[in-house]
Amino acid sequence: MPVSSEQAFLSLDDSCGQIGVVVPEWISIVEKKGRPAVSVISKDTRIAVEEYIAGAALRPQLLPVILLGEARQKEVFLDSLANAERVAALAEDMAAAVAALNAQGACLDFTGLKPDAFRRLRPLMSGFSKAFRSRGLKACTVLAGQQPHWKEPDLTDLFDQIILKLFQEPWAETVPGPLAPYTWIEDLSAEAVQAVGAGKLVVALGNFSVEWTSGVSKPEVLSYSEAMQRVSSSGAKLRFSAKAQNSFSRYRDAQGRQRKIWMLDAASAHNQLVRFKELGIANVAVWSLGQEDPGIWKVLQHQDASRDVLGAELHVVELNNYVDYKGQGAFIRIDQRATAGARQLSFEAESGLISNQTYSLLPKPYSIELYGKPDRRKLVLTFDDGPHEKYTKEILDILQEENVPGSFFVVGTSVMDSPDLVTRMVDEGHEVGAHSFSHPRMDQISNTRVDLEFSLSAKILAGSTGRKTLLYREPFQRSGGPISAERVASLEAAEARGFAIAGMEIVPKDWEGWDSGEIANYVIDQVEQGRGNVILLHDGGQDRTATVDAVRPIIRSLRAKGYEFTTLADLLGTNRAALMPVAEGGSPAFDRVSFSIVWMAQQAVVVVFWTVLAIGIVRSAGILILALLNRRERFTPLQRQPKVAVIIPAHNEAKVISQSIESVRASGYKNLEIIVVDDGSTDDTLIEVLKFGHKSEVRLISQPNQGKWSALNRAILSTDAEFVVCIDADTQVCRNAITHLVRHFADPKTGAVAGKIIAGNRVNLLTRLQAFEYATSQNVERKAFDLINGILVVPGAIGAWRVEALKKAGLFSEETLTEDTDLTIQVNRAGYKIVFEPKAKAYTEVPEKVGQLLKQRLRWSFGMFQSAWKHKRAIIERRSVGLVSISDMFVFGYIFPLLAPIADLFVILMLYKLMAGGWAGEVGGSQHTQPAQYIWAYLALPALELLIAAIAITSDEDESKWSLLLFPLQRLVYRPLMYFSVIRSVLRAVTGRLASWGSVKRQGRDYGLVAGHT
Repeated sequence: MPVSSEQAFLSLDDSCGQIGVVVPEWISIVEKKGRPAVSVISKDTRIAVEEYIAGAALRPQLLPVILLGEARQKEVFLDSLANAERVAALAEDMAAAVAALNAQGACLDFTGLKPDAFRRLRPLMSGFSKAFRSRGLKACTVLAGQQPHWKEPDLTDLFDQIILKLFQEPWAETVPGPLAPYTWIEDLSAEAVQAVGAGKLVVALGNFSVEWTSGVSKPEVLSYSEAMQRVSSSGAKLRFSAKAQNSFSRYRDAQGRQRKIWMLDAASAHNQLVRFKELGIANVAVWSLGQEDPGIWKVLQHQDASRDVLGAELHVVELNNYVDYKGQGAFIRIDQRATAGARQLSFEAESGLISNQTYSLLPKPYSIELYGKPDRRKLVLTFDDGPHEKYTKEILDILQEENVPGSFFVVGTSVMDSPDLVTRMVDEGHEVGAHSFSHPRMDQISNTRVDLEFSLSAKILAGSTGRKTLLYREPFQRSGGPISAERVASLEAAEARGFAIAGMEIVPKDWEGWDSGEIANYVIDQVEQGRGNVILLHDGGQDRTATVDAVRPIIRSLRAKGYEFTTLADLLGTNRAALMPVAEGGSPAFDRVSFSIVWMAQQAVVVVFWTVLAIGIVRSAGILILALLNRRERFTPLQRQPKVAVIIPAHNEAKVISQSIESVRASGYKNLEIIVVDDGSTDDTLIEVLKFGHKSEVRLISQPNQGKWSALNRAILSTDAEFVVCIDADTQVCRNAITHLVRHFADPKTGAVAGKIIAGNRVNLLTRLQAFEYATSQNVERKAFDLINGILVVPGAIGAWRVEALKKAGLFSEETLTEDTDLTIQVNRAGYKIVFEPKAKAYTEVPEKVGQLLKQRLRWSFGMFQSAWKHKRAIIERRSVGLVSISDMFVFGYIFPLLAPIADLFVILMLYKLMAGGWAGEVGGSQHTQPAQYIWAYLALPALELLIAAIAITSDEDESKWSLLLFPLQRLVYRPLMYFSVIRSVLRAVTGRLASWGSVKRQGRDYGLVAGHT
């Protein structure tokens, strides 16, 4: 991979994973302070290759090339490289540099040296081999087929692999001719196998072109695509030499000079591979990426396929990794669209070699015309990715103070954040151009999205400034213009809309953390070297403090050197009014109104986002702190066993009632009676209860269907027990649960005790998610609110009550659908404590289908709202249950679920915005920071919830730590279902449609409880 070829990395993806080793020109031996030193190219030059290797399914090896750099005194430099004292240290430096690149070895390439100079470097090669092999690194060298050195065993023995270039590299004064004649290849490859060995030998296939021009001594090396462009634009034909088996062409240029091209392409590569296969040569290299005929990858892929298959694969020729340029200036105009070519192959019957190659249509790449080149002393300051409330304002202040015009390419979403700054740009005489609406990679989005990007961007500008713009710069545009067909194709949409496409020539990497001095010095140096007239800086997207600080020094220094700052309009020979016409007609007025509405809506969404985040984080942090503080062990031994009545209200509970009664009968607490209230069941509930008729502790009360509240009150009023434990008919209590509940009543201030609910029927994903909710949310919240006497619900599944407190509070009421919540708050307001006992465990049956769950949670949500509203005066009574718990219920139970989907949608849009422009391989991924900030902020809430879940699960002896794996599903799937239930309940409240007690269809699962279960 030559560093000089900017598009070389594009060939990596074209290779379809066939590359096993990448050999990039990354390391040089240079002269530094009179001594040889190792130099490695910059990170940004390496990044494309490193990303390809990291993402490859079969990760290729990395063997960077080590080249010999230029020196002021070449002979002295060569002598220093042959110095025995310096060789060992230099070899160690090379090995260290290679190891730092995470490479598996390196390849010395001294092929450009004359024979005597090459021989002088033998000590360096020996030291290189020794240092690399001692570190377990592969030692490799590149030799030319025209050199005799590969025939010397004492040299080849130093290396693990020999890359032999089997093609001729023309130098000055050479005569036009084939680059790798087939007979030469035949003889040389056979000799190389004998001299080097097939295992060590890597044959480099040449795949490039060379053009000789009459009157010019030195021929020019061209890529296949470049040669095709010259041949097709001249109207010449490309022929195939049957003798040399290389392609060639000749034509006269506009000046009448004779030009001759010889080419190594897919056809020549196929024939060479046939010969190599005969010799047993398995390792081949493509020399070099960025210059090859794209068909070579198909040749390598289908080398063992039939001739018809290979002919079909090579028939269509597309030049996607090359763009032809002409003209000068920063503006871009598409001069020629890319067209595919068509070639036909003929094969020899016996050998399978390609005997002829003809093109019925020559392929053409995209051709771009650069224009708008001004006088060398004119410069334009342009800014991308704004406006930003802080940085753009500071830049505008500087430009105003220095009386310098600027050109701002704005992003639509940023305009919505700061429309006043765009208005200021226009008012102060600056140019405003479009930089898309949301800063995506335009070549990676759909045509519909492209239309939206341009349309929304235009409407935002018209709505905020009352003007249109004909200036456009594509996001992530490469300095100097695109180098691949896909990036040019995306510009066609802009041209079709009448935009003047502005490029840039001087681009300091202000997105890579350069300080202001580095930015300013780079710009000034590039300008003085004549590298261009259009300067690109960034005023948005991320921290641009350094960029802002560099603007004034750039202006003042270049002005002092005689440069003039002007506008893009001046470069185009027009004026700002022509590039930014006033938007006329009824549509602009509508756009202004629409923009105002959308802008206000966006601000509202941002407020909602931060509100939801604040509510969630504050509440979660509060719950976590209270739960952690509530670590006291409140064990009160029972001095007596007061009578306890266990009340089980039942309505159509035939499948579960027996197991519930049996679990209570197995209790370790003996002084109890079991009261089953059949509330007008129409199934076999009554029959199941009558089976316990011979048990003295079991008593049946039957009544017409009146509701759960009535069934509970009927039982309470019929018992003489001091305390009652109310459980649902599908609940199965643990053996010591009642004992743990009752012991809290030793404190006369305790009015009720909430037990710990565990989901028993974990038979599918939905029930496991509910079990996760019980363990990480409901039980943790009860523990937290227990510390401040703020428990809102003594659950119907398991809860104990002081009968005196119940009567004082007025018993269960029919006024709400969640009678247990209503009564809990009422008992608290009557002056009693409500406590939580995690050792009082009960297993309950949770809904197994989504419809059942939604029905249950609708009733819960609506009933909780009723209860909170009924007891809203508890807030002003300054009781914790009102001031904290009921307030929390209103805010987190209802306001939060109504707003959370909006915040979630906002984050999804931010994530999409982040990913849409997620390839930053050209001019900085500078639009990512603001969306990323929202996303990182948003992730703080689930991170805190995960912490709470982890603490809850790891400290809960009844839960497996593996259940933490359910957290993502609970957050992404289960929670939205709960939000949906809350929204339904609010709608029910608004419309007046209430829900009834009803009953969930029971499955009658056996939770595996036994008499000894604790």
